[in-house]
Amino acid sequence: MINEDARLPQDILHSLPGSNAVMKHGVTVDAARWRAELAKRNLPELTGMLRSLDKVSLTRRDVFEIGDRERTADNAFQLFYYSLSWGLGPKVPRLHHRLDNFASHREEASELLLSAWNAARSEEFAKDAFSILTTEDGAGRIPWFGPAFSTKFLYFAQGAAAAPKLISLDRDIAANLARDAWPDGTTDVWVPEVYDKYCTLMTEWADEASQDSSVDRTVRTDEIELAVTRRA
Repeated sequence: MINEDARLPQDILHSLPGSNAVMKHGVTVDAARWRAELAKRNLPELTGMLRSLDKVSLTRRDVFEIGDRERTADNAFQLFYYSLSWGLGPKVPRLHHRLDNFASHREEASELLLSAWNAARSEEFAKDAFSILTTEDGAGRIPWFGPAFSTKFLYFAQGAAAAPKLISLDRDIAANLARDAWPDGTTDVWVPEVYDKYCTLMTEWADEASQDSSVDRTVRTDEIELAVTRRA
């Protein structure tokens, strides 16, 4: 279980990337492949920058811009595509399985994604927002859209203007927290209560960093997440 009382590690404090670096943090996306795979399954087409370019450097800022759109079912599909493509990166492992299952659960997925988006923009606890997409056993309610990708969707659903309180989580982050706060975290199955504790810890570390005399600015919570992600 996560130790919410763990203090901010000094190596994380001294490797904060800054908010601009967070927003510029990106991956290469094969947009042409995404368009082809979506067309095969008669799924809604991509909009925005992934609609016209073949190879795209997709940054966090780009995905946040989707999260800032009007909250509709159509835009929820776009936020799903963008957050998933950002999370999968250039290799897009098992994309056909993911989209096959998404297509077969399209109506249910649309409702779940829109509900999760609304929750991310509200004052609900991380546990409640995460529970919309993830069961109490840590399974994704949308097949092949597991907890790690659910956290990315929720993170970007907050939009660029908000101080993020729902933070991306994956196996690398969990492993990099093992020695400080999460000794049994090397897994990719996280129940809602654990995700809530993780978000609380990241927020507390951001507050602690903001109060440190060597920093002298307000630290975003996703700065802590990116520093943990890059931890050697």
